[in-house]
Amino acid sequence: MICISIAQESRRLVLVDMHNAAGQCDLLEVRLDCFAKAPDIKELLDHKPKPIIFSCRRPEDGGNWKGSEVDRQALLRQCIVSKAEYVEIEVDIADQIRPFPPTKRVITYTNIRETPGNIAEIYAQAQTKKPDVIKLATVARAPEEAWPLLHILAGAEVPTVVAGLGKPGIMLSVLGKKIGAPWAYAALEKGMEAYPGQPTVRELEDIYHYRSIDRSTRFIGVTGFGEREYATLAVVNALLAAVGSNRRCLPLALGSIPLFHKMLDAVRLKGLIVDPEHHGSLLRIAASLNPFAEQAQAADLFLRDNNKWRAYNMFGQASVAALEECMRARSSADAPLQGRVVMMVGVNTATRAVAAELKERGGMLILASHNKAAAQELAKSLECRHLAFEALYTTMHDVLIVCDQEKELTKAKGRSSETGIRPGYLRPGMTVMDLTASIGNPAFLRDAAMRGCQVVLPRQVLREELALQVRKITGQEVNYDLLDEKLASALGE
Repeated sequence: MICISIAQESRRLVLVDMHNAAGQCDLLEVRLDCFAKAPDIKELLDHKPKPIIFSCRRPEDGGNWKGSEVDRQALLRQCIVSKAEYVEIEVDIADQIRPFPPTKRVITYTNIRETPGNIAEIYAQAQTKKPDVIKLATVARAPEEAWPLLHILAGAEVPTVVAGLGKPGIMLSVLGKKIGAPWAYAALEKGMEAYPGQPTVRELEDIYHYRSIDRSTRFIGVTGFGEREYATLAVVNALLAAVGSNRRCLPLALGSIPLFHKMLDAVRLKGLIVDPEHHGSLLRIAASLNPFAEQAQAADLFLRDNNKWRAYNMFGQASVAALEECMRARSSADAPLQGRVVMMVGVNTATRAVAAELKERGGMLILASHNKAAAQELAKSLECRHLAFEALYTTMHDVLIVCDQEKELTKAKGRSSETGIRPGYLRPGMTVMDLTASIGNPAFLRDAAMRGCQVVLPRQVLREELALQVRKITGQEVNYDLLDEKLASALGE
């Protein structure tokens, strides 16, 4: 079930939100601590369109209650006497508010600062308070904090809800649905979140596909919580559902690598899509690498085969596919890179991932970097030229690919604030791609477009990468119309 949290100051707005939320959820949580005036419990129950959970949170629990503790507990007792479906009661006061059927008590522990080391003891204490449901709301920023909560969820004998505070906490809501948690919390709309990082009901349904998850669901992990990863979740879940797969995406924070690896096994992930920041750091979990991952020493996709992880690098293929598609807009050639001089700036995992594919497509590579030794070594393995960074301005090339931001090492004035490259040298007819750019509208690419260059946008690379990843996961062709629709919806037109 989905429970929408309502935290408004006025009774009128609460009633409006209850009405608007009813068609999108199974339960309503009404936050009594947010009312500016004393709430009318009878009125709220008389107008409820769905079952209600009443909560009244103390400031130390992230609430807004300004009255005395005696008055707060009296209000909670009033909710029980009025026969609300559920009332939320903190574990430390549960003995003072006794059970009174038919109302069910949600025995709650909240910590807005951390997940304490003794959370298992706190949960055991909550089990002694005759709970109908237990709720744990703690910070879950990384596997180190989520791990004990995951253990509790997996072994829960009492219906248990875990609300991870902050963006990474959505992992626990998604896992809870598979394990059998009675509900997950959501906001009605953006800006109406009951706590930082709370997903909206639309996100739970359209991005995370919450209602389709059951005990048979197998997860594909997605690391990171940026705009790019948000779009990845939306697209991959939609494409998996379209081919009838019961696999769904599980958003994951990456902290301690050994503990993260342990969590992958505990959750029994079938695959893992890795954000760009960690393309190189997770290779140690793989038993084998495909040739592209081996060449780049980086991977963006891991698939489990016979309980062993195999690493794949789709980023290089995707980048070159997006580049060729862009170049075909001005050329009808089947091989638009054939014979073209491609200047690659910086030497890192992205350079290695893309360079081999470019050479395979007929590109004539030149590497430019402040790191002479690294450029020389890679150039030797690729049998291509290498230059000092500043020489890129005086060397003719058709394509510019920024692989690494070397701005800290660049001494020239007037350079771009993003890449360390002076945009003034860009000329009409050049094709420019920035692999360091965010999904948004990066300044260097805007400069390039204004100077008449063909520009490969980061979202075009992401589009090709997601298509390759989903094809590898499912073994089926990708519905590009659906992919484009979901990508545009997640990132904005």
